[in-house]
Amino acid sequence: MNQLHRTLTRRRRWLLGATALLAAATTACAPPTPPPAPNLAACPAAGAGQVQVAVVVQGGPVDSPPVVCVVVPDGSDGLDALAARAQRIGEPAPRLGFGDAFVCGIDGFPAAPACGEGGAEGFSYWNYWTGGSTWDPASVGAGDRTVTQGSVDAWVFGTWDFETTFPAPPALSADFATLTD
Repeated sequence: MNQLHRTLTRRRRWLLGATALLAAATTACAPPTPPPAPNLAACPAAGAGQVQVAVVVQGGPVDSPPVVCVVVPDGSDGLDALAARAQRIGEPAPRLGFGDAFVCGIDGFPAAPACGEGGAEGFSYWNYWTGGSTWDPASVGAGDRTVTQGSVDAWVFGTWDFETTFPAPPALSADFATLTD
């Protein structure tokens, strides 16, 4: 009986040791936990002569961040803010058309050469909005709108026939502080 007890004890120790080694090896070989994704809605610090702008994008690629805060030089326009957004998230610059007066694509959507396409259901394009206390349809094009500290620009992609469907404002707050908190 003592021999059996010693044999079982040795096997138990061996199993415990092997289990510990396996656990250590598994832990040592486990891939590192990736760092958390940056909060793109949080504004980078603005230096002298710079302004912070919240840019909202809805209706494009599913993986596009809905709010990105960017810093641009004072006196920049809405197109500059949209281009800074693309740069911050590593996407291509917005695709423009009609003499650079029209935003055709954001984050590669829709695919080129589509630009304000008309079809049986209406026109598909990026609709431009400005925020503040409420959303307002932009009264001028993004290239003609000078952004200031705390500006909110929004782009909503959709298809509208202007008889039964009309552009709707973004589903997010229009307030800069709320968007970038």
